[in-house]
Amino acid sequence: MATRVRKTPLFKKSLHDLIRGIRGCKDPESTDKYIRDAISECRQEVMAQDMDVKSMAVLKLSYLQMLGYDMAWASFNVLEVMSSPKFSQKRIGYLAAMQSFGADTDVLMLTTNMLKKDLASANHLDVAMAISGISNIVSPGLARDLVDDLMRMMNHSKPYVRKKAVLVMYKIFLQFPEALRSSFPRLREKLEDPEISVVSATVNVICELAKKHPRNYLPLAPQLFQILTTSSNNWMLIKIIKLFASLAPIEPRLKAKLIPPITNIIQTTTAMSLLYECISCIVAGGMLGKDDEQLASMCVSKLRVFFEETDQNLKFVGLLAYNKIVLIHPLLVAQNADVIMDCMDDPDLSIRERAVELVVYLVNQDTLFEVVKRLMLQLIPQSREHVLPEPYRVEVVRRILDMCSNNTYANVTNFEWYIAVLVDLVKITEGIKDIGTEIGLELQNVAVRVRSVRDYAVSAAAKMLSERDVMMQSPGVLKYAAWVVGEYAAYLEDPSSVIEVLTALEPQVLPNDIEAVYIQAIPKIYAVYAGDNRVPWVNSRTKHVLELTERIVAFLERYSTSMDIEVQERSVEFLELFRLVVLAINERGDDESDLSPPLLVSRAIPGMFSEWELNPVSAKAQRRIPIPEGLDLDEQFNDPVYYSESEDEEEVLIRQQMLRQQEMMAAKNMNSGQPKSSSGSKKSKKGRKGETLSDPPTESEDEEEMKKRREERRRRQAEDPYYILESEKVVSKSRRKSKSKRTASSSSSSSSSSSSSDDEGGVAPMRNEKLDIDSIPIMKLEIASIAVPPDSKKKKGKKSRAQPARVEIAREETFGDAPDEDEDTSNAASERRALRTGGGKAILRVNAKGLEELDLEEPEDDEAGRLEVERFKAEIQQARQKAADAAAAELQVEATHLVVKKKKKAKVVKKVKKSSKKEKKEKGEKGEKKEKEENEEKEEAEKAEEAEEAAAVEEKEQEAEAKPAEEATAAEGEAESKEEEKEAEGTAAEA
Repeated sequence: MATRVRKTPLFKKSLHDLIRGIRGCKDPESTDKYIRDAISECRQEVMAQDMDVKSMAVLKLSYLQMLGYDMAWASFNVLEVMSSPKFSQKRIGYLAAMQSFGADTDVLMLTTNMLKKDLASANHLDVAMAISGISNIVSPGLARDLVDDLMRMMNHSKPYVRKKAVLVMYKIFLQFPEALRSSFPRLREKLEDPEISVVSATVNVICELAKKHPRNYLPLAPQLFQILTTSSNNWMLIKIIKLFASLAPIEPRLKAKLIPPITNIIQTTTAMSLLYECISCIVAGGMLGKDDEQLASMCVSKLRVFFEETDQNLKFVGLLAYNKIVLIHPLLVAQNADVIMDCMDDPDLSIRERAVELVVYLVNQDTLFEVVKRLMLQLIPQSREHVLPEPYRVEVVRRILDMCSNNTYANVTNFEWYIAVLVDLVKITEGIKDIGTEIGLELQNVAVRVRSVRDYAVSAAAKMLSERDVMMQSPGVLKYAAWVVGEYAAYLEDPSSVIEVLTALEPQVLPNDIEAVYIQAIPKIYAVYAGDNRVPWVNSRTKHVLELTERIVAFLERYSTSMDIEVQERSVEFLELFRLVVLAINERGDDESDLSPPLLVSRAIPGMFSEWELNPVSAKAQRRIPIPEGLDLDEQFNDPVYYSESEDEEEVLIRQQMLRQQEMMAAKNMNSGQPKSSSGSKKSKKGRKGETLSDPPTESEDEEEMKKRREERRRRQAEDPYYILESEKVVSKSRRKSKSKRTASSSSSSSSSSSSSDDEGGVAPMRNEKLDIDSIPIMKLEIASIAVPPDSKKKKGKKSRAQPARVEIAREETFGDAPDEDEDTSNAASERRALRTGGGKAILRVNAKGLEELDLEEPEDDEAGRLEVERFKAEIQQARQKAADAAAAELQVEATHLVVKKKKKAKVVKKVKKSSKKEKKEKGEKGEKKEKEENEEKEEAEKAEEAEEAAAVEEKEQEAEAKPAEEATAAEGEAESKEEEKEAEGTAAEA
């Protein structure tokens, strides 16, 4: 007989061997082949009965999963390893589950009972491991099933388990927000836990919850304040301070309570992270007002220490804090302008960006030139290897434009310098997309507002148009440069050369919107040059103007067939105008007696553009215009037109036929009593529309005519590509509307339409109003002076600075006496912001949307839920009332039971037992024994009656207390008899 040989595992490769084999591969192909062979081996190993082999295979798959290989196919095998009783194997299973399980894993629903078992384990390590696994694989279903078990773990004897249970509750709340209502009291108790790690974990969870709905956690303020004043754990203090930063804006009374302890921490702590959180709490919590100058000065002075450290992170957070404080106390932040300027040259780009954002609020008339110079030097690459990233360069240009145009150019004293800066920015930012548009918009704004520097702006714009590098690298600025040159062409030194530059543009070289501006600017410059009456109109000038006009005609002809409607319309209109100019010039010939230009050139064309001066207009000027009385913008100008179908046409034809018959009958009646005349006969034979009436057509002729018209109309509609066919639903609706419209009177219909429009407009008169974010006023910073280093003060003290000349800046025109107080008079910044694109969303965010609207104080306003809760409360109240009545009855029975004598109780109970046994016998016997049982039952019944009569005689002799006692004993006897019946039934069933 052959003996069974025990099969040993074929594959015993450990994780160490797998890693060593992967590192031994020399090329990617061999590595991939080796890993695929290892995965195939693992597929066989996970099917083994030996749990050690299976767990090792799962461990190797977990390692390969970190390298990017999928192990979802082994999810059930992972579950098997998780259920192992050995801790080492169970740990491998939980590790693999935390790495590979997701919300769509099929076997996730099978883990509920296993997790409950591990949570109830006597080994606290198993419990802690299960909690760690739940935090990574929790789903809404698991959260709902395990919330009660985890709440019990919050009271575990081991602090290690309590801490992990508190932390995992946050993951439970994210998946099942309703669990927060039931577990909040338990969570609140953990703030007073004797173990500091549990308290820290609780504060961490509450801090994360308060980010979504801080009002729920205001009742915890006393406990949190106690921890704030007694704890020495810096990390827990940071969390509490963050929590108070979100609670302080909701409850203003917290300010008086929190400022003393937070100030004490600021003055005593040496931890930079805690110091920053304290300052951030004061600013973000609304505790730093304009009157709290002493507190603000302390915060600013403490933040200066951050810039003296070598850690770059401290500089970054220090700049973040300065960005918050500068909005409230700009003068105090300006005293540290030296360290902020040094950060602008820091090698870390993130620190540079924060410094550039901050320096906008610190510049004034004295420091603007220096700051702009330092920023522009950063834009100039020192070498090809040291070119700053394009996003940073774009941000630097935008900050330069913002700080110069802030508060309607309040800090710019030399606008020629500013225009030169704009021109240099165009050159040094070549190749940066869309930044030329913002620079050109600023150039246009300066040219319109500052009249004293308009000639300089026009010459700079003309120079940009003539440079080909600008056209290739920064085409966005050409749109505004061409507008400036055309609008203020009178400031041009050589208008003809500018026209030659503009007409040299070839189609499709620039975008269509720039081409349209070019076409609009050419007639304006031509009107200034050719229509100048001060220059005599000699033959040489006539030839030159004619050549220039023909050049313009040729240029416009190229664009008259453009695919862009704006470009085509402008070119065609001006093309016809300049063709007339060519004819007018040719009619003059060589006659030099008349030295004045043609009227078409000297008056007509200039009158099109130079009648009124173009001034800046406020963006809110239109809103300030009052609406005239009696004007209803919601009222329709005319009644809606409904397209009639065949039935409506038939009705019209029938009505016309009836009118014709009536007119004919009336004509016959009139002619019967009067002599016929030629004029009368003609009048009598004319219908409503002047058509000659003939004999009334027959029905067949009317039907044929209607049929022809219907077919003709349908054919015309089918062949018309611009006609939209109506559906049957729309047709039927239009028919019903047309019929109802014909039956109603015109007066009632107009009144009803107006009233309906008024009703619709009265519900939400501003429902179509869009929120204009850019119109929200920003705090204007009025910085008197900025603190500078002592050595720079000494240098400036040697020579007095000359008082800058006052430059007149044109204000925006608006309706009324003065603009609104909260309205920013400069729209340049808002227009530039409209050209910029918004930022993207941050990554690595926890989805806590379900906690945003969860209110712990007020339940959800759900009528069905409220009725269900009330019904449930009523049921609980009824159950409690029944339990109370039963308890009272039991107490009464026990009290009466003590009064009854033992002998009487035994007799009664005995007789009751006998009767119950007889009843059981009656039920248990069959067929032939029924008669004997009935006889025996009768005898027993007679004996029982005799005994009851004797007992009744004895009871009469007793006091009234014996009556309820007898009833109690009878009830007790019946209960005992029922128990005996159940026992008898059980024995019968066993038999």
